Amino acid sequence: MHKTIQETLKLGWVVIVILAIMTAAEYIVAVVIDDTAILFTLLLIVGLAKAWLIIQYFMHFGQLWEHVSDAWYGMLSDDPEADREED
Repeated sequence: MHKTIQETLKLGWVVIVILAIMTAAEYIVAVVIDDTAILFTLLLIVGLAKAWLIIQYFMHFGQLWEHVSDAWYGMLSDDPEADREED
């Protein structure tokens, strides 16, 4: 499904707001929680979620994955002997 530019920009702003809220939550968690293990776990989870949002929506990895997998399978099935015979 193709989205209009307005829909894409709106989604981008929604993701930016979500990232800002998650950043504020990280700060609050870091200030409030004293237990190192719980703090590390919570910050890791929030950090990974933020990284996924950035990779998915701003780096467009989901759109690229189809092409990356096609290229990967093409490299795996490439026969160097066949390439020499074509020359």
